[in-house]
Amino acid sequence: MKILHVDDNQNLTRLISEFLKIKGIDSVVTNDPKKGLERIKEEKFDVVLLDNNMPGLYGTDIIHILENEKILKDQNIIILSGDTFTTRQIEDLLKKDGIKNLLKKPISLDDLFSEIVR
Repeated sequence: MKILHVDDNQNLTRLISEFLKIKGIDSVVTNDPKKGLERIKEEKFDVVLLDNNMPGLYGTDIIHILENEKILKDQNIIILSGDTFTTRQIEDLLKKDGIKNLLKKPISLDDLFSEIVR
């Protein structure tokens, strides 16, 4: 399984990366949302963990770009966010092909792992 984790929080990406390694899953990490977008476009990942609130480019911006370029449907994205979304916003995101789930931070590592392998 190949995972990309895009999040500007280096402590969080390090923690999740180490946890996934213990579980036998390697992950590619980028703390720059623009580089994350490029990786998504250039490579195929089994799962993309995508933070929403990042400087310069929100996760939802990345989703809209992928959707406009007709490659969102080929993704398997789990949005991780501490932001508050309305029920309608969550429903609209989850209707999009390529969006697997939206998980509210903080999330337990075990719950995240369960979602990744689901």
